[in-house]
Order: sequence, then C-alpha cells, then structure tokens
Amino acid sequence: MVALVSRLVLSTWLFASAFLLPHTTASSWNALIVASLVAGVSFLAFAMPGRPGLRWWNAVLATWLLVSLMLLPYASLGAVLHTIVMAMLIALSSFALPARWQAHWREEHHAAAR
Repeated sequence: MVALVSRLVLSTWLFASAFLLPHTTASSWNALIVASLVAGVSFLAFAMPGRPGLRWWNAVLATWLLVSLMLLPYASLGAVLHTIVMAMLIALSSFALPARWQAHWREEHHAAAR
C-alpha cells in the first residue's frame, strides 16, 4: 500500500509539474502522459496482486523519462533536473517490494537458515 501511495503521489506531482514548471509543449505532454500511465499501472498492479510484473512497467516509464531528455526539447535546466529526479524516484518506487512479499521472503529465508 505504501508503494502504491508513493507512486500515486509521484505521478500526481509529475502531472502537476507539466503546468507549474516551464516546459515546452512536447515535454509537457510527455510529463502528462507518463504521469497518467504511472498512475494507471500502479492501480493495476495493486488490483492484480497475482501479477507482480506489472509494477516493472513503471521502471520502463521512468527509463523513458530519462531517454526523453535526449529526444525532446526542454525549456529550462530546472525542468531537466526535475525530470531526472522524478525518473529516479519512480524507478526506485517500482523496485520497492510490497510489505507482504517482504514478510514472505523473510519467513522463507529464516526457515531455510535453521
């Protein structure tokens, strides 16, 4: 649940930043689309816990944010740095394991160590 909330907060801020930070039209649309996709993938991953691979799509979207820096024009250095930080935070949140998986992993490895 914490991972879902963190990704939703990040995607909401990324969406809002398209309007609040100086962006070109292309980079603004990129932020809007990626933010919407991150939120959508996060909800799907939460709704379908049997499909843990879904959350990795957010890492792909974060990678796209980094690649887009080289392909799209950006209006300011601040927008570029913001995009880099957002990509890193989205990627990190997609690598975070849900608490129930962490507990399961600890139980398995603790039992194997005995």
